Amino acid sequence: MDDFENLLEKVTREIPVIELPLEADTGYTGLYRNNRIYLDKNKSNRKKKVVLAEEFGHHKRTVGNILNYADPVAWKEEWKARRYGIEIIITLDDLLDCALNGCNNIYECSEHLNVTPEFFEDTLLHYFNKYGKYHYHRNYKFTFDNEFVFVESIKIFG
Repeated sequence: MDDFENLLEKVTREIPVIELPLEADTGYTGLYRNNRIYLDKNKSNRKKKVVLAEEFGHHKRTVGNILNYADPVAWKEEWKARRYGIEIIITLDDLLDCALNGCNNIYECSEHLNVTPEFFEDTLLHYFNKYGKYHYHRNYKFTFDNEFVFVESIKIFG
């Protein structure tokens, strides 16, 4: 079972997920509507994993019709869902795993974590906004940038 299938199994315990040729009809690769998630079945599992996480974030965190992206309130709701999706797919431990496995840029990290490069960029932005430029986790110092995360081991005295 791959990452997408594992996430799909988790999500479908709570809400139906329907895969169909969505983008050709609607222009969207995923939608949350009427307490269901719709995914474009023609996308790769990597892309569907990212979209599923965000649509599940809409189920868990957002309210109202947010399809009008010109509306600032819609963008705020969109980012709530995206942040939720980021945190269920990529944790600080996952970022640490990237660093410890020699992944040095967006493309290597996105490949290692089986997400799209765009989603990984959003991940870096999210954690930078959440923690600032520096964050300490599991005896490591994380330095967040818009193109990479640098991780260094630290010694804690005490």
